[in-house]
Amino acid sequence: MKKIVVVLTALALVTLLPSCGKPQGSGKAVEVQFFHTTWVPGMLEILDEAIVEFEAANPGIKIVQTRTSWTDFPSQLMTSLMGGVAPDLVMANPPILAQFRGIGAFADLTDRISPEFTKTLLPSAVQVMTVPGGGFDGMPQEGCNWALFYRKDLFEQAGLDPNKPPANWEELVAYGKKLTRDTNGDGKIDQYGYGWPVAAENANDYWVNFMQQAGAEITGFENGKWVSKLDKNEALQGTQFMYDLVQTHKIAPVNIVEYDWEGVTNAFVSGEVAMMHNGAWVVGSVKQKGPELDGKWGTAVLFSGPAGPAYRGHPNTFHIMKASQHKDEAWKFLEFFYNTPSKRDPGLTLAGSYCNASGGMLYTTDFINYARGTYEPLLQPFLDASDACVIPPMDPQWMTLNNMFTQSKIQQLLMGQVSVRDALKDLHENLEKLHQAK
Repeated sequence: MKKIVVVLTALALVTLLPSCGKPQGSGKAVEVQFFHTTWVPGMLEILDEAIVEFEAANPGIKIVQTRTSWTDFPSQLMTSLMGGVAPDLVMANPPILAQFRGIGAFADLTDRISPEFTKTLLPSAVQVMTVPGGGFDGMPQEGCNWALFYRKDLFEQAGLDPNKPPANWEELVAYGKKLTRDTNGDGKIDQYGYGWPVAAENANDYWVNFMQQAGAEITGFENGKWVSKLDKNEALQGTQFMYDLVQTHKIAPVNIVEYDWEGVTNAFVSGEVAMMHNGAWVVGSVKQKGPELDGKWGTAVLFSGPAGPAYRGHPNTFHIMKASQHKDEAWKFLEFFYNTPSKRDPGLTLAGSYCNASGGMLYTTDFINYARGTYEPLLQPFLDASDACVIPPMDPQWMTLNNMFTQSKIQQLLMGQVSVRDALKDLHENLEKLHQAK
């Protein structure tokens, strides 16, 4: 099979080998079972159109879709693997990728992906698709960056420059203290400086980013095995800062533990928090929930930590299953998807158009350049963060740690029920036990 060479332009479309598709001497099309989690209507339309176009051009191959949710996907995929009926092609987010990569579920794509293609990718995309020890087992698809949202009107009321959001930890705390106020004089704080999602899996996601801002590795792959680095000073520094925002500086409410991404968005719109950390898709949500705030809020790249900028942002990925009997046919669909020009978005391929439909991004330099010329001003800071994006830990046991221990431990920490050192010690020891029990 030819390798994928380009993603966005049609200047060097891949030539597909005729050997893939309908088996010789058979009138039955090969069925490629495709498990995915696409739910945004515009993305579904583009994916459906791409499948129709692909099947018309390749009558010997049929793409059979199974749509599921991110929540249900891991268990459904594991059940299919255990039952010997694994799909051929799947999509994953980083935690799911790490979990199933850890059991060797994905096919090696190293020889199918060209060096020319990898050069078009952002560093975070290359990191996600790289297997420990080298090689690739996935293709980057739609993803999202996270950034800072801030209320310009509340900045002005607090005597802050509405065009100068905080650039580092020190400024975040200083601004946050000015923005944390009793606005109605009843003796209770009703406006806090800063908020972020903590409920459910968000507890882990944003805790990781605070540690990354302090320069923490979090976990590492050394001498052929995964090891926890939650006992290092950088992990302690990042966790301590997160704790201090609530318990020491008191610029974030204790009930932050109840916020998911939508909960903190509601708090931002209502004025309960003046700044929040959230994903690019939330731009549209704020507009919908608070049309009266038009022109009164803005976005910016997230503040840097002591180790420099570390912006949360990563692509989801496509994978061909190792157990698949139709790897060539599944790869042929990926080639078509990544190289066929989009009829909807001139300048993009189907893969780029698919990402564009969500307001997200394909993690390539070409897509960033395209988005800079087409995305609205409120989305531009998310693009500015692209080169310094950091990915979640790709430790196969990280999701298990999160589900079993992290969510509750981080919530206890922020409520002041456990110390930073004790929480980290407990999580470090549990992660090491999970590594040993593998």
